[in-house]
Amino acid sequence: MKVLLVQSPSGRPEPPVFPLGLAFLAGQLGGHEVSAVDLSVHPDAGAALSEALARSSPDVVGISLRNIDDSSYPETWSYLRPFEEILGVLSGWRGPVMVGGPGFTINAPQLMQRYERIDAGIAGEGEALLPALLESCRTIAGGRTLHQASAVDLASIRPPDYSILPLAPYEAHYGVGVQSRRGCAFGCSYCTYAFIGGHGFRCRPVASVLDDISRLKALGCRRFQFVDSVFDAPAAFFRELLAGIAETFPEADWGAWIDAGIDGGDLQALARAGCRKVDFSPDAITAAGMRALGKNGDFRTLVRSVRRARAAGMDVGVNFFNGNPREGLPALLGKFAFMLSARLLLGFRHTTVNIGTIRVYRGSRLAESMKKDGSVPPDCEFLDPVFLPARGLADRIFRVFQAVRRARHG
Repeated sequence: MKVLLVQSPSGRPEPPVFPLGLAFLAGQLGGHEVSAVDLSVHPDAGAALSEALARSSPDVVGISLRNIDDSSYPETWSYLRPFEEILGVLSGWRGPVMVGGPGFTINAPQLMQRYERIDAGIAGEGEALLPALLESCRTIAGGRTLHQASAVDLASIRPPDYSILPLAPYEAHYGVGVQSRRGCAFGCSYCTYAFIGGHGFRCRPVASVLDDISRLKALGCRRFQFVDSVFDAPAAFFRELLAGIAETFPEADWGAWIDAGIDGGDLQALARAGCRKVDFSPDAITAAGMRALGKNGDFRTLVRSVRRARAAGMDVGVNFFNGNPREGLPALLGKFAFMLSARLLLGFRHTTVNIGTIRVYRGSRLAESMKKDGSVPPDCEFLDPVFLPARGLADRIFRVFQAVRRARHG
């Protein structure tokens, strides 16, 4: 069977993110003729899709919807609009259309109801379910169906096929994605990692992860990025993988998201293994704010880890939210002060601080608590943007900050 895998477009110029989910799916489809197109790297997504359909003449089209929107407040960019446009392109194509991906998984029932052109939806991990559906042809014979996929055994699935798309456009920005684990055990109130991947870490064999990196190197890729929720947990797996990278790839260049409470020795080991950038996500700046979000740690620990990472030669990114429970205007001013001092003292080019606003998604603990306390209607599905903004002067200052940022960066 001929299968065309499609990454849904962003609808505007953005740094492209390698569609790792499609690469994993392609890796499971031995015996099928697989082609792929990432519409986010094409200025005219509709024309690119039409060309791909004509070139590959697929029997089935599978679309990955990574995100519902850009989570930006107060101006939010919807990725559903360009997604709807490519479904319109497919309205004149007679084959079945399947849709999956993280964004689709979060609101799968609502998206199936909204878009009649979707013949089959896969909510969850599709590595085992997609080949079974293709073999049984249920996507054609069974009508419009939403399939809930079970979590796959990460030790038994085949590796991602990185050759489905040219890697150069992605390497120039974030680096090509590598995944060593799924799910998350930390339980942050706003996060959907546990909803999508499970309430715990499911780790791939270290040898499999190292093989992924080897394949990327063989394809000419020099820079990669771990897409795991938290790279330094669980600790034993993290250290085994780190040792394998250091031993096998002495010239590696990569980045990862790590916990702010990471041990100083582990930070040094990250740098020795070729990690060139680490990102922290404390999200709040006060102890009360962190506890309200279900986070561990404190501000002093964050500052210490940022300094240690920079001293080890790594670039650093820090993510905060404005409007967190138990945080008001003083907390926002503290985040601005941290942003300015960190960049002045540790290097503007090597230290970045982002301040956003929590976008509430279906499947998060925060979404359920907002339904219970009456902040949103009981039937709210969070498909349309719902935010947790600050109040009063803190919100007005943040809006000005975002307007200045948009004017500067576009």
